Amino acid sequence: MTPLINLVRQLVAINSINPAMNSGPGEAEVAQWATSWLRARGIDCKLQEAAPGRPNVIARVVGRGEAPALLLNAHLDTVAVEGMDTPFILRVEGDRLYGRGAYDMKGSAAIMLSLAEHFVASPPPGDIWLTLVSDEEDFSIGSDAIVRDWLPTLQSQPTAALVLEPTEEGIGIAHKGFGWYEMEVRGRAAHGSLPDEGLDAIAPLGAVLGTLLALEKQFAAGPTHPLLGRPSLHASVISGGSGWSVYPAEAQLRWERRTLPSESQSDLQAEMERVLAAARTVNGADVTGHCAFARDPLGTSSEAPLVSALQRAVPEAPLVGLPFWTDGALFSAAGLSTVIYGPMGHGAHAIDEWVSLSSLERVREAVRQVIEAGAF
Repeated sequence: MTPLINLVRQLVAINSINPAMNSGPGEAEVAQWATSWLRARGIDCKLQEAAPGRPNVIARVVGRGEAPALLLNAHLDTVAVEGMDTPFILRVEGDRLYGRGAYDMKGSAAIMLSLAEHFVASPPPGDIWLTLVSDEEDFSIGSDAIVRDWLPTLQSQPTAALVLEPTEEGIGIAHKGFGWYEMEVRGRAAHGSLPDEGLDAIAPLGAVLGTLLALEKQFAAGPTHPLLGRPSLHASVISGGSGWSVYPAEAQLRWERRTLPSESQSDLQAEMERVLAAARTVNGADVTGHCAFARDPLGTSSEAPLVSALQRAVPEAPLVGLPFWTDGALFSAAGLSTVIYGPMGHGAHAIDEWVSLSSLERVREAVRQVIEAGAF
């Protein structure tokens, strides 16, 4: 068993299902294991509590002071394991390493630990900061805490961040953001036989759905991003009413908007106001709405130094846009030039999750070369 396989095996063996998913135990045990592993090799590290019982691991490999620092990032939490027979026992079949989290993304965490061990014995040009974080699979409170509470304390901050999410060995420089919007309509309950007393809270949602459809058609016909395509939205949850013969007193609608790097917050605010205005024209019911949660998109220049460094290390790797959101957007918003780059595999969030061993080895070598070059 190679050292890299053994690292993946030990990481997969620790149940770190996110607590939001079937009351998983969270990241405490695997974070403590990683901390002990790093300290046993003389690497300075600490645990940061993103929330009670939800630790991040932060470790520093001291460089020679000849280049800027680089931040590496992977998350320690996984999704649930329903339908998997032995999710925490790594199974090796040829080039494939099967197990929960092997692909998303304990294989990448293993790469980071392996690189830390290598560079503590052979110091790189600049410092390497390892961040193994909690909660990426839910609200990303781990990387939020890194950006909010830890980065500002550094006298010399990293200039770039490399997030090792799986990208099939493409160099990820863009992904969409998202916003979760919700609105509530308040009418007046009354028996269906008393139309002058009732005020239908559901009826305004018809106008809202029409407006959302018009916006979606507008996006389909509008400009696109070269790597990400077009923005989009969809209605997510609708509710209201209490009985056949009752005017509904309340109704709710939630929708999701996927955003491009070129879209501004003012654009999105104006769009929401347009949706709410459509509801207010229907019957005089009270309409309120807001953005419940949002995350920025990622848009890194193809000419950024870290991108160029990766292209020199793996000239065959394409520049790609990713269909999923990552913590990379948080590091980018904090001012770090951020790239997503990780291994090949299959089955993130699926029962047949696996990561390619040869791909893990190639990604490790590419990142090693980038760190050795120090040009980011």
